[in-house]
Amino acid sequence: MSTPTIDQSVARRCAALTAAALTTMAATIMLAPAAHAATVERPVENASAGAAVVGLTSGGPGSVDVIPADFAERFGYRPAVVDGLLVNPVGGCSSPVTLPSEFETACKAHDLGYDLLRYADAQGQPLSGWARQALDATLAVHMHEACAARDDAFSRARCGAMASIADTFVDLNSRRQDYGVPVAESGFGGQDSGNSGWIVGGGLVGLGAAGFLPSVRQRLTDVRDRRRSSVRASNRIGGLGVQA
Repeated sequence: MSTPTIDQSVARRCAALTAAALTTMAATIMLAPAAHAATVERPVENASAGAAVVGLTSGGPGSVDVIPADFAERFGYRPAVVDGLLVNPVGGCSSPVTLPSEFETACKAHDLGYDLLRYADAQGQPLSGWARQALDATLAVHMHEACAARDDAFSRARCGAMASIADTFVDLNSRRQDYGVPVAESGFGGQDSGNSGWIVGGGLVGLGAAGFLPSVRQRLTDVRDRRRSSVRASNRIGGLGVQA
């Protein structure tokens, strides 16, 4: 039988030491306390404003009962039900181009929703992005529902195209403002008294209405459909993190 060489003995000893070290390391890892991810504190959202937004965007008319008690004092009007929707009765479509008259009630409801976002922010408890996204998507739904009531197919199509274009520019404005507190702006970047977020891109709205509707209609409809399908998820998310 051959006698192990010095090199072989050293190799076996190194292998044994390596195995022991690996076993010790594995045991240390197994017995160590689990590492916890850094906790991200959710911002406190205004409970009454959040509940009111959920009511406006859940498919129903919305409820006066969940409007904050001091809302009328702060904003100078009392929300009222008009044509089956809870709205800002002195609001409207602040668009730079003429929109179908059927959109008026939808715009007023959207105005109320944006004022609820401003109310929450004034309380130091702003609602996060879910709220503005849900309000914008609900506006789109209401506009298209209004168009569907028209009798003539061509008239419905033109109305629907205007709804899609208006919806797109409202969403673009919300994206520019990171779905935060609404700030009405003119097409040149200045402050404007408009409430619904229609102002930005008004020139392009007019251009589309003048002759480019057929080429963009499908793309805008696809955007609308994706956002409509997400509004229910937004409402579910909205219930989280809302505290009194």
